[in-house]
Amino acid sequence: MPARAPTAPVLAPAPAPALGILESQSIARGIVCADAMLKKAPVRLLASHPVSPGKHVVIVAGEVAEVDEAMSAGTAAAGHLLIDRLFLPYAHEQLAPLIRGERPPGDLDAVGVIETFTVVSAVLAADAAAKAADVHLLEMQLARGLGGKAFFTLTGELTAVQAAVAAAVAVIEPALLVLTEIIPAPHEDLRRGLIF
Repeated sequence: MPARAPTAPVLAPAPAPALGILESQSIARGIVCADAMLKKAPVRLLASHPVSPGKHVVIVAGEVAEVDEAMSAGTAAAGHLLIDRLFLPYAHEQLAPLIRGERPPGDLDAVGVIETFTVVSAVLAADAAAKAADVHLLEMQLARGLGGKAFFTLTGELTAVQAAVAAAVAVIEPALLVLTEIIPAPHEDLRRGLIF
């Protein structure tokens, strides 16, 4: 029997490195922006929905050049109704699953909570936090039912959580930060995920 050639391992596709976010002050225009972005470049739509108070957010992921092209098209479509935008060419790998609403399994250690006044500032802060320290992003809520505010939570060893929260605060404008909190040892009910 002839020897078999070794087969290459099947690798999961690498996560897309870039994220783009557009926030419009009009829901109708936000939908048009999403359409323009998707037609311009082969990006994945992570979110396109109304957010409080009556705005619309579009979040796409993909390769750097494609997300850049999509952002240009979306920005042009938004015109004077554009509130904010964010282009993260090399977003941390935890962000896209978090934005899609996935929650990683695992136990809670120390917990950090970062609350901001805008969607863009929360995503930018979460990216900085995840890149700065060995933490796990737990949950992200982006302005839906929050009066336009956003927040995310993370967990890790206390010193890592402190470093991550400091990094998050450092990248956003002080006027866009609502509050940060660190819980060194969460109550057992929180560890079981009552609020996260």
